[in-house]
Amino acid sequence: MGGLRLAQLGDEPGFEVASAVLGGHSFERHSHDEFVISANLRGEERVWLDGRTFDAGPGAITSYNPGQIQGGGVAEGQPWQFVSLYLAPDQLAAMLGLRCLEFERPTERLPALAGALADAVERVLGEDAFVRQRGEERLTLLLAEIARAMGVRLPRESAESRGRITDLQEWLAADLARQPGLDEMAAYLGLSRFHLLRSFQKQVGLSPRQWAMQLRTRRAQALLRASLPATEVAHELGFADQSHLNRHFRAAYGVSPGNFQRALR
Repeated sequence: MGGLRLAQLGDEPGFEVASAVLGGHSFERHSHDEFVISANLRGEERVWLDGRTFDAGPGAITSYNPGQIQGGGVAEGQPWQFVSLYLAPDQLAAMLGLRCLEFERPTERLPALAGALADAVERVLGEDAFVRQRGEERLTLLLAEIARAMGVRLPRESAESRGRITDLQEWLAADLARQPGLDEMAAYLGLSRFHLLRSFQKQVGLSPRQWAMQLRTRRAQALLRASLPATEVAHELGFADQSHLNRHFRAAYGVSPGNFQRALR
């Protein structure tokens, strides 16, 4: 099955993801205003970039700076599958905690990283909101790995940023129905998205959204013990609906909220 799937991340333009199956396709020479990062999953791509040509087979990551003239594709009749990210220059720089950046290397064969990127893109293109959010977090961390692989130096994590994670936990716990995005959480701490995620995971072992979700399911358990109906529990804790609560409660405790309440009687 061929085709292109595309989605925008966040509320503002500037970060798009795409998943494509385009057998035997080639692109005319063109350029983008954004950074473009692609992972080739299947097919032998021949790339033309600013007067140079190179091959990017399965497992290759390619990176293009804004304004670079690019083109290429695969031979007629050959299957081709890839995922791509399109990021506005200011957004990518802000996500990584930089004023500006430029990729030094156009391609590297990094099959594990390419596979992880493809998995994160699939999550972002899915239907479940929490899975999409987890995909967005994963993409942010992978972007830092890709940037390093392509020759970008990232700023070091400061001791101060590591010490502020407790502040964010208290802020999230104060209103679990409020579900701030990565940009809002990063702004609250004065960190880049990448440094927020890396610091939080290093200190807590979970991403901010994972940590908030486990706290929501834990509080749901307490409210269910107090005989509050599951529909009210879902509303109180900011779940999209009761089925959303059911899915995450069952994943955490192996039983549905209704069965949990019935077992207590």
